[in-house]
Amino acid sequence: MEKLSKKMQLTTLGAGLAVALIAGVMSTTAIAAQTNLSTEVPAAKGNKVGLKQAITIATKHASGMLISADYDEDDDDTENGVYEIEFSTASDSYEVIVDAITGEVVSTDTERLDRDDINDYNVQHRVKVNVMSAIGIAEKKIGGMTLEVEFEADRDYSDHPLYYKVELLKGEEIVGINIDANTGETFANKYKR
Repeated sequence: MEKLSKKMQLTTLGAGLAVALIAGVMSTTAIAAQTNLSTEVPAAKGNKVGLKQAITIATKHASGMLISADYDEDDDDTENGVYEIEFSTASDSYEVIVDAITGEVVSTDTERLDRDDINDYNVQHRVKVNVMSAIGIAEKKIGGMTLEVEFEADRDYSDHPLYYKVELLKGEEIVGINIDANTGETFANKYKR
């Protein structure tokens, strides 16, 4: 009986430690996400160059169709935030990094597309709504300044298998909106981080 009691105590202790460890990991993750958001909003508000202007600048340094654009407030290459702008042709991917304060091109990179990237390019090339149109739709619907736009081809939304995920800075919040890549319809609107 004593052995059984000790086993139960050890099992209970082990379960308690596991719960404490999971709670610690979850709180650390939540704090990290909150800290990232708390630095992204003020950094983005201090930008002198907007995403659309950064795309115009990047277009002069790359070829192909605009695939995605993303604001990164803690890039290692600059003291400021940067926009990472990606273009593709049927065979190559071009990434142009634009400083969000000065508008200067920080770096460019070209890579050959692999089979999956070529498939993604072909799918995005056939949709009716392009990246710039998605940005316009999002800004008209939500207001604010676009920080990120990314094409998604997945089954997260059965009625919208091809869509753009757009994040905007509006006041003190990052607001998200999804835009169907064929109809321009907005859905799953206004999730906040």
